[in-house]
Amino acid sequence: MAKPIRKHGKAGKIKQKTLGELIGADRRVLKVLDKHGVTFCAGCYLTLFASPEKAAVYHAVPDVPKFLADLRRALGK
Repeated sequence: MAKPIRKHGKAGKIKQKTLGELIGADRRVLKVLDKHGVTFCAGCYLTLFASPEKAAVYHAVPDVPKFLADLRRALGK
């Protein structure tokens, strides 16, 4: 089982992780990605290896702070 991602500061450590790492830590992250329109196909490594903020930009997420908050909530942070 992956170690929990600890919250540090307002944004937390999730900004320092890739989406692939976050998905590996907790599959509930997939629901958050879907909710915010962050999608990827099997061949899309750009999204999986991007930080949550960069992935949000790539997918034009309108409310990045809400997206990050939802990710923290899904990870139990």
